[in-house]
Amino acid sequence: MPPVPVQGFVPRQIEPVLRKALETFRIVVLSGPRQSGKTTLARQIAPGGRPVTLDGRPVTLGGRPVTLGQSFLSLDEPTMAALAREDPTGFVSGRTRPTVIDEVQRGGDDLVRAIKLAVDADPAPGQFLLTSSAGFLHVPVLSESLAGRAAFFELAPLSEVEICGRPGGLLTRLLSNAQESLEHLTAASYAPLDRSHYAERVCRGGYPEVTGLSEADRQLWFQSYVHTLVTRDIVELTGARRSSELPRLLRAVAARTAGELVMQDLHRDMGFGSIETTADYLAYLEMTHLVCRLDGWAASAPTRAKRRSKVHVTDSGLAAAMLGVTSESLSDPATRERGQLHESFVFAELRRQAQAVAPDLRFCHYRDSRKREIDLLIERPDGRLIAVEVKAAATVRPDDGKSLAWLRDLIGERFETGIVLYTGWHPHRLSDRIAALPLSCLWDA
Repeated sequence: MPPVPVQGFVPRQIEPVLRKALETFRIVVLSGPRQSGKTTLARQIAPGGRPVTLDGRPVTLGGRPVTLGQSFLSLDEPTMAALAREDPTGFVSGRTRPTVIDEVQRGGDDLVRAIKLAVDADPAPGQFLLTSSAGFLHVPVLSESLAGRAAFFELAPLSEVEICGRPGGLLTRLLSNAQESLEHLTAASYAPLDRSHYAERVCRGGYPEVTGLSEADRQLWFQSYVHTLVTRDIVELTGARRSSELPRLLRAVAARTAGELVMQDLHRDMGFGSIETTADYLAYLEMTHLVCRLDGWAASAPTRAKRRSKVHVTDSGLAAAMLGVTSESLSDPATRERGQLHESFVFAELRRQAQAVAPDLRFCHYRDSRKREIDLLIERPDGRLIAVEVKAAATVRPDDGKSLAWLRDLIGERFETGIVLYTGWHPHRLSDRIAALPLSCLWDA
């Protein structure tokens, strides 16, 4: 049975978190890739200003209601962006609170400083909700950090939990009580999903606009999405002179998704003039939330800093589209990209779940000189770990949990649980605190 396309508005798990933050902080900043749903969510939180009425009837202009103290301002509108740049202080004053400024990075540093001055003059919480399609603290044209005034959150594309309308997800369950949850999860029954079902989810990804599209239309959407992002946002924010090379760089990263990042190899494939240029352009893809790095983990911080990072395209559907992989080809066990795309899918799903329930978790991976590898480690602030291995195969062998058992024995009680996620449907214990679970446990836990 194929996944059901998303219909209408999808409630986002992070919404109550944002509302609570607005009760405490003067400013809340929500960043994330374009088309991830930031604008829709922001409108849910601050739908508009006070309507102007005449004899009890709303006044309209051009068919749209007139409002006082308009609270939703999109800088994607050229006129609105020009107003914000020409008179930033006037632009933010006299508005209904919370004022939402969508794509705030397009207003530049002067607008952000005007917002800072406004909340310094009136320190009441919940004054501004700012959205940005670029990492707010990494945008070259913004130097003001809003330190001490703002809380920062990220909105990724839809998680499978949100698409399916589930209340929690695997991560929520494990964080509540890992050992008790593992007992229930290994005793549960699961729908016998096949590899074509999983392949469709992996190739679809989580961008709301693509959930109801055919595979051909989805491919076209992703191509247009990348082209627009490169020619508009990245050039506008960075002045990148070789922006036409960015889609090629994204394809090169997609070919390496879930693999270790070796900058020299990436630079050799790209042929940029210097390795610094390659690093800068990769940083542009990270800034716009298309790519992220996964740090290496070690038992001590000094050792951890020397571990090589992995790189992931942040949405498996985008990665598949950049590689020309279809759900049909991904269903073939011989397809070379099967393992890495399934791993990026799992990473993205768990990271999306964490953004809503535990944003202070640290995601990392492990690999050592003896070739022991663990795909994903989720570390709590107190150092406890959940370890995850991902297998695109429908069969799990005892050796598939060997690295997890090694880590368990190494760190003892800090090891909460280890899970091997695979495309079969029989859950079973592998050893103490380690189990094999169907991939569908991610959203059907």
